[in-house]
Amino acid sequence: MLAGVSAPAAAADPVNSWPQYGQNALHTGTNPGEHAFNTGNIANVKVVSRAHFGDNTTNHGGPVISDGKMYVTNFDGDLSVFATAGCGADPCEPLWRAHIDDGTIDSTPAVAGGLVFVASTNIHQLFAFPAGGCGAALCKAVWTGRMLDGATGSVTIAGGIAYVGDFTGHLYAFRAAGCGKATCSPLWIGAGLTNESLGTPAVGNGFVYVTSFQSTPDLFTGRVLAFSIAGCGASTATCKPSWTADIGGPGQAVAVAGNTVFTGSSTLFGDGVNTEFHLMAFAGGGCGHAVCKPIRTYFTGGFGVEGGLAIAGNVLLASDNDTIDPRFIGGVFAYSVNGCGKAQCRPNWMGLSFATAPASPPVVVDDVVLLGKGPASGFPVDSGFFTYNLRGCGATVCEPISLVQLGEQEGYLGSPLAVADHKIFMESNDNSDGHSYVYTAALT
Repeated sequence: MLAGVSAPAAAADPVNSWPQYGQNALHTGTNPGEHAFNTGNIANVKVVSRAHFGDNTTNHGGPVISDGKMYVTNFDGDLSVFATAGCGADPCEPLWRAHIDDGTIDSTPAVAGGLVFVASTNIHQLFAFPAGGCGAALCKAVWTGRMLDGATGSVTIAGGIAYVGDFTGHLYAFRAAGCGKATCSPLWIGAGLTNESLGTPAVGNGFVYVTSFQSTPDLFTGRVLAFSIAGCGASTATCKPSWTADIGGPGQAVAVAGNTVFTGSSTLFGDGVNTEFHLMAFAGGGCGHAVCKPIRTYFTGGFGVEGGLAIAGNVLLASDNDTIDPRFIGGVFAYSVNGCGKAQCRPNWMGLSFATAPASPPVVVDDVVLLGKGPASGFPVDSGFFTYNLRGCGATVCEPISLVQLGEQEGYLGSPLAVADHKIFMESNDNSDGHSYVYTAALT
């Protein structure tokens, strides 16, 4: 095993924080340190403040929370930092910023070891900025990492290593502390196919798992690729995946529970067969072969997984615009993590929503499920987040407990939510004034 490379903890950090996509390297979408919200009080949550991080520049990334600070990126190449406690004004302006010259960012940042990590879609580097700022309004990177192409997913931190994928099938593993120089090379590079872009990695069971969007002239589909966290030998080596699997469509999400890895995909396009089972479970250690098949699949409808996955105890959640009842529009589907005793499983319940629209990955806090969506109510063009009971409602179709509306003229791309410091954070663009905000909601 390479020096500095270790397996991630099996459980999420108990500190009340949301430092990266999915809260942790397993992408469970839960914050075990947050207990302010429950089904008895979630209907009393309202928007209490806004943080202004740009103008008409929202992206697919969401905010992260660490040590009382909120970090968010925008499509113009900015990283903006705010105090989670607010600023006494509305809206708040950043405490400080960082900027990638000529760069665009379309992902969620990650905070670890006193650094905040972002990667650009068009500048072929990983950037590590000082998480505590630099004493100035604009901060420069502490170090950067060499990449062969632009990033297509968010950075994941596990065991002191920063993982990120790119447009042409490369997965990079960098030492999160840097290399003592201004520019660092990766510890190793995982190699998929040149025609597949890689999503946000998840880490568990000694592997880095990443889904892909694989494109050919005749087919849009995807795979899951599993790489050993130890790499494959010498430093800066190029490594082949330990195993791969077809996931039935372009990759949308990956999450880990115990020794099982779950993948979500969207609709398959082109010369192939689209199924209604776009959520799959695989043995985390593989199957003893180079190409594996799922140990079970879950019904999602033909649309597939829209935003992402979450895991809370024995409940597996997927955001989904399809439905199990043609009278309703889906929002979130809930399944049993351990399956149903059959090869194909149906949802235990579906939380309905009011519009087919971009959706966030689900988030779970105690017994509450949160789901961002925009449009949320269908009319006007609003955005906001729905809340549901994690235990369902005793029926197969469940109404939301509440809808917290951010605004009536909003633009939302499905960016992830974050929950920490007794607050809920969601990014959206206010089309009435052109400002991009992170909206903060709390109990009132």
